[in-house]
Amino acid sequence: MARYENEEQAAADGFGIVHEPERHRYAVYQRGSGEDRLIGEAHYSLLGDDIIDFDHTVVVPALRGTGLSRLLARRALTGDAIGGRSVRASCWFIDGYLARHPELLER
Repeated sequence: MARYENEEQAAADGFGIVHEPERHRYAVYQRGSGEDRLIGEAHYSLLGDDIIDFDHTVVVPALRGTGLSRLLARRALTGDAIGGRSVRASCWFIDGYLARHPELLER
């Protein structure tokens, strides 16, 4: 099983992370013949104008352990949805990621 250290490596194997603001999520898609397949998401809720809460993160079981969840968390926590908002993490995965990368809260 591949282990992805950055989005470029993942993209070379057909994985892409996009922000879908209308669905309040960052999504990981796997490109294939025909339609792209959703394989993971980091969902968030906006709490007023000042707070963003990442409340759910998941990647399909077959791709867990590949680093895609970590790449998804990093993109979500550095993406345009944050704006000037304070970050909350009611999702255990995002909470753990922030514990390992507190510098992301200092933006």
